[in-house]
Amino acid sequence: MAVEEPEINEQASAVDGVDPELKAFLDSYEEFMDEYIAFMKKYTEDPGNAVSMLTEYATIMEKYGDFAEKIEQYDEKEMSTEDAKYYLEVTTRVTQKMLEIY
Repeated sequence: MAVEEPEINEQASAVDGVDPELKAFLDSYEEFMDEYIAFMKKYTEDPGNAVSMLTEYATIMEKYGDFAEKIEQYDEKEMSTEDAKYYLEVTTRVTQKMLEIY
């Protein structure tokens, strides 16, 4: 299952100075990570249900692989200050959410 191309809201990005494609990608990444975190919380609450969760896990891992490939397309050295700032904001939020499950 491939990562769906996120909808680009160029007007919003133009206002905050973040590249519209990068913003859309990071927003879709955060949504995916929310999905992953929800899955992990469900697993943590009932680890005996792991077998029935295998299909969902496989789907999540496939999406993760797609995100890993796409993130390699972005060179953080080429990001504007606003791009790097937004990247840091998103990854910080995701990290904080991850701490809830560990």
